[in-house]
Parts: sequence; structure tokens; C-alpha cells
Amino acid sequence: MERETTPESTVEPRSASSGDGNKVHIQFLYFATCPNASKALTLLRDVLRAEAPASEIEMITVETDEAARQYVFHGSPTIRVNGDDVSPSDMSSEPSLACRIYRQPDGRLAPYPPAEAIAQALHRERR
Repeated sequence: MERETTPESTVEPRSASSGDGNKVHIQFLYFATCPNASKALTLLRDVLRAEAPASEIEMITVETDEAARQYVFHGSPTIRVNGDDVSPSDMSSEPSLACRIYRQPDGRLAPYPPAEAIAQALHRERR
């Protein structure tokens, strides 16, 4: 299940220990014109079906610089599990509306995180 969140309706992350043991708080942050959001969302759904089917995705649209700062948003798409980025990178830059690039396990770059990074984040949070 997915629900939309805007900066005005921010939802605080839930604890991994609340409710179902397989349920974690997933956030998918993106901007509407992001050409990579659809592929990343499909990837996220596929991993969740296999690893944490009871989990819901909180869809967060980030459309302004103010919202980027509020969400500490370093590019679209961003996936967080219980508030932690599934593929943390150098976050020393200022939050901004930008496309994001991820390093894949084979070393190449892609506009979405590796499926393995999502699965590992889910496993870490369920421990």
C-alpha cells in the first residue's frame, strides 16, 4: 500500500518494532518530473514483495528547495528504510532538487539504487 505525503503533512517514521515484525517504514522521495522515479519505484516494489510484503510505501513528493531542505533530500529518487537512506553516499552537499546517481555492485552507475542495497536495509531494520 502507498500513501502520499507532502511537506505540510509530514509523517514521523515508525519504529521497526511496532506492529508486524516484517513491517518497516519505507519512504520514497522524488520529484514529479524525475525520469528515474518510475524505474526505482518498480524496483522497490519488487524487493518489498520478496523481502517485506507487509510494508507500506510513503510517497513523498519534493518539489521545492524548501522541501528539499526539510526532508534532507539529496536527489531523486531516494529510498529510506526507517529513516535511513538505503544507499548512503556523500551527503555533505546541500539538499537540492537534483537527479541522483547510484553505484551498482558491478561498479557501473545507474539512476536507481541497487536492489541488494534495498534488501540489505530491510534486513538490517528487522534485526
